[in-house]
Formats: sequence, structure tokens, C-alpha cells
Amino acid sequence: MACRTCTGHHPKPLRTFPAGNPRASLLAAHAATEARNEAAEPVHVHYDATTDTFVVVRTHPAAALAA
Repeated sequence: MACRTCTGHHPKPLRTFPAGNPRASLLAAHAATEARNEAAEPVHVHYDATTDTFVVVRTHPAAALAA
């Protein structure tokens, strides 16, 4: 499941974004855009073409500076 903290919404199982489902992909992309707009810290969106899934990951600024 997607991380409740990362997405800022209720967690959604990644299986809700199945391969070949354009509507699910658009919903995932919209959720990623929302997360980018709401985040005070850097947001990274990872896309897995094999499963056609998006994962939104927020990075704490201190962790980004240490890297």
C-alpha cells in the first residue's frame, strides 16, 4: 500500500493502478500533482512501467541535505 504520510491521503493499494488502465494512471498522476502542490518538502514521483503505478515519496529536507 502507498504510505499514508507520503501521499497525504488515505492509503491506496497499488493494485488499484493496474497496468493498461488509463483512468487509474490519470488518477495516480493527479494524486502526485496534488502531493507536489501540498508539500513543503521535496516530492519525488516514481513510475513503474511494468505495473503502471505511481508512488509519491516525500523527502525530509535534512535527509536531502545529508545525501
